[in-house]
Amino acid sequence: MIEIGIDVGGTFTDVVMLDRAAGRLEVAKTASTPKDQSIGILNGLKRLGVDAASIGRFTHGTTVATNTTLERKGARVALLTTAGFKDLIEIGRTNRSKVYDMKLMKPAPLMPRTLRFEVRQRTYVNGRPSLPLDAEDVRKAVAACEAEGVEVIAVCYLHSYADSADEERTVEMVRALAPGMFVTHSADVVREYKEFERFSTTALNAYVMPVMDRYLGRLESRLADGGYRGPVEVMKSSGGLMRAATARRFPVETLLSGPAAGVMGAVYVAERSGFRNIITYDMGGTSTDVALVVDGKVARTAESRIATFPLKTNMIDIKTVGAGGGSIAHLAGGSALKVGPQSAGADPGPACYGKGGTAPAVTDANLLLGRLSSGYALGGEITLHPEKSRAAIGALAATMRLGEDEMADGILLLVNTTMASAIREISIQRGHDPRDFALVAFGGAGPMHACDLARDLGIPRVVVPPAPGNLCAFGLLVTDVVADRSETVLSRTADLDVALLRERFARLSAAAAASLEQDGIPRAAVRILCSADMRYVGQKSELPVPVDTQRLDTDTLNEAFFGVYAERYSHSRRAAPTEIVNIRVTAVGEIEKADLSKLSAPATRDSAGAVVSRPVYFGGKGWMDCPVYDRYRLAIGSRFDGPAIIEELGATTVVGPLDVFSVDAQHNLVVDVRAEAASGEVT
Repeated sequence: MIEIGIDVGGTFTDVVMLDRAAGRLEVAKTASTPKDQSIGILNGLKRLGVDAASIGRFTHGTTVATNTTLERKGARVALLTTAGFKDLIEIGRTNRSKVYDMKLMKPAPLMPRTLRFEVRQRTYVNGRPSLPLDAEDVRKAVAACEAEGVEVIAVCYLHSYADSADEERTVEMVRALAPGMFVTHSADVVREYKEFERFSTTALNAYVMPVMDRYLGRLESRLADGGYRGPVEVMKSSGGLMRAATARRFPVETLLSGPAAGVMGAVYVAERSGFRNIITYDMGGTSTDVALVVDGKVARTAESRIATFPLKTNMIDIKTVGAGGGSIAHLAGGSALKVGPQSAGADPGPACYGKGGTAPAVTDANLLLGRLSSGYALGGEITLHPEKSRAAIGALAATMRLGEDEMADGILLLVNTTMASAIREISIQRGHDPRDFALVAFGGAGPMHACDLARDLGIPRVVVPPAPGNLCAFGLLVTDVVADRSETVLSRTADLDVALLRERFARLSAAAAASLEQDGIPRAAVRILCSADMRYVGQKSELPVPVDTQRLDTDTLNEAFFGVYAERYSHSRRAAPTEIVNIRVTAVGEIEKADLSKLSAPATRDSAGAVVSRPVYFGGKGWMDCPVYDRYRLAIGSRFDGPAIIEELGATTVVGPLDVFSVDAQHNLVVDVRAEAASGEVT
């Protein structure tokens, strides 16, 4: 059976083809097609010579919802909400993201005030009805929405997490009154308290719903025309897969689709090489994503933001910065050099692409300094033009009265500083020492910068997986199918009705497992994971605490919370009262994972050493004659001293002059990163 993993990025569409029976793993890259991502996907399949009819499983990481939100190109949305609360989504919270900015403006909501309609109804905080739903208000609102050309309605009533009956009835009315209109409701998207975050997340879900529906419809249709008869599986932000039908209903859960796949792929390959404490580092053409993994456990969060909009949905805790191969170097204020967050993207791309771009980008700097080869087509299809890089960087260098080499090196130093800051934020600022971790580098540009970053942060090892430029796509093939359920409890732990809590966990577990059964996964193959969001009474934020429903009592819950709290903050107050805010259930449908060590190696692989050598610029050491290795010819167990350049389709790894690299049993490049002390000794 042929399995396909496809991740669509801002610059490239990455394709991975896995044939377990033949022990083959093949990869390809092709230029992304932002106007219709499905075109780039089909181009990628053609590059690998894959017939859609031969595909047994199709998995997909997508940026459709992300780009739609960031570019504000979503649907025309209307809001139906409880009378008196139509401005809640605009008022938001009283906290200020920039305390001293007197000109700070809150972002405009996704729907104007004229498309926010009030419905007379009210439910108490305990879920009991206070004022019955006024059906006539709903009818008038729907008629007004049709007259205004609204594509999708978001239904958000106060306290619907406690009782969703009014929202469900409203949805039924909308579907009956306007059959062609999309509709979503808050209790279906986020069954948790905090009305502003719940309303915002539901509005985002509505905003991207028609766009995602049309895109997945085109993709499924084109695959079906080619003979594919299976389902399309889409990556969730939480690090699990869902069927396309579910993604159409909850597109908001795909906002970190691609980056989440990269984290799952990095965890998979690192664990098989014995690395359980890792920092994942994914540098692409537009941005860099980093995440922390402690003892093999991926950090997740239930509250985040995208483009300043609050987002309340379970997702991997990923830090993203605007630093990529396409990040443009420019002068801010006429004198200060900055790199990013503006990106040249895929079209026109950096100057060296030869597509009309003239601004110097990070890729141009790498090419000018010999780290990239002009003879190795980027992604297998983009020929690089060093003379265009030299012209772009030379113009900037002349403005700053610097040499071209010095200018290019400065660009790399600045972009590395941005990425290092992101890694410090997820590690040092959360009490973790980067020296206790390995840096797993992937993405098209990640391996090129990884050793320099690791040296700056004191990270002792860099792990570069096979086909690092396609790891996000590979991660899709080693990710389980999951279904998440949650609901708000809001009870002091000491006052809990343990029997009732166990019943609520059982109900959520049954609902999550039933969702997977609808996707064809038998109940016997489903694993259930339970957790509770807990905090000290009086605190604003919660921490996720694992829950064993077979040992469910107040003392066990408190002990688990104290342990998690102490791990995060290095102390806990055992005498202080605690409370449970939300409970969560994840149903996991495990899939068979590929064993990379059993995949056949290319026939050309040997340990003959460098293929060629070329001059490469290494910071303060200047230009050095550097051996260049073909990764496909490096045998397992081979070990070499730096400096070195290792080239492969889709990525280039740069190893510093003091570093040592080897190939382990899982085909990973493992670099021992060495730093030079002030005395000149290697450490």
